[in-house]
Order: sequence, then structure tokens, then C-alpha cells
Amino acid sequence: MKRQLAILASSLVVGVGAIAVAPVQALPIFGTESHHELEDILNEEVQLSGEQQGTLIGVAGLLEMDSTALLNSPDAMNSLFDGESVDPSQPPTGPLVINHEASGCSVDAGCALKAIGLVNTLKCGASGMDPEAWASCLQDTDYDAYIAASACTWGSCPGFALAEDGVYACAEPTGLSVFAALN
Repeated sequence: MKRQLAILASSLVVGVGAIAVAPVQALPIFGTESHHELEDILNEEVQLSGEQQGTLIGVAGLLEMDSTALLNSPDAMNSLFDGESVDPSQPPTGPLVINHEASGCSVDAGCALKAIGLVNTLKCGASGMDPEAWASCLQDTDYDAYIAASACTWGSCPGFALAEDGVYACAEPTGLSVFAALN
């Protein structure tokens, strides 16, 4: 009987040890799969990367709210900018204006963040303060958001060059995207 108890006890120790050492399955990072929504972050079905978490906290700070409140009310980002675009002949100034001196590209971050929304802001949060990196990420993530953000730029912004050249994306009734040059 003692031998059976010893075998049972050692089996339990080995089994518990194996479970304890087994790696915990990591949650997917937000934005790695297109179907994730903000609720998935709140429900802890996905996690934010460190850069995404920093972006969320930064935007929530601009809005003077906490990150959970922003996730619950993403439309609060609409208060970051009045209007839908920047007038390049009278560009805005202030703390939300990012001037990328190396390229000569300027972006009103409040306008751009309002234009792309919280989901795309989080997905492209690793782009930092580089407008070209944001342009590249937005092109890959959400082309409509990319076009919307281009209206918030002025100067020499090669990543957003389509809007500067007067070329915009148009949607055909069939759903196909085409380009139309505006004169």
C-alpha cells in the first residue's frame, strides 16, 4: 500500500511539474488578425503590444481620459481636430503638429488620428513620430484611412504623395477601387 501511495504521489508531482512548466499560450496581439475589434481588448481576448499600449495611453492622455474609457468610447477621438482636413496654405501650429524635418513632411496628428480612428491608430502605433512609417502602415492596414489621413498632411510627404498629386481613390459601384486624377 505504501508503495502504491509513493507511486501515486510521485506521479502527481511529475504531472503537476509538467503542467507548471508547460508554456502558457500567448494571447494574439491586437491587429495581427483583421477581425479583432476594440471589445476584444476589453474582454482580454487579445493583448496590445508595448507600442500599442503606449499609443493608447498617449491618445487617452490627450483626451484627458483613461485608456479603458477611450476603448469604450473611441468616437471621443473626434474632438482632437475641428474639420476634416488641413489647409496647406495656412497649416496649423501647436503641440499636435508633427514636423518631420528630414523629409519636410508635416502632419496635424489630431486631424490624422481623428481621420483614421482608434483601431487603425493602435494597429499603426509602432510607427512612432515618422509620417512615412504611418503612411506605409495605413496603406497596408486600411487604404480608406490612408486617403483620409493624407488630407491632414502638407509639405513634402512622399508616403502620402497620391493626395498631393491630386489623385484620389474612388470606389466604383461594383466595389472595385480605381484612381481618378482631379484637375
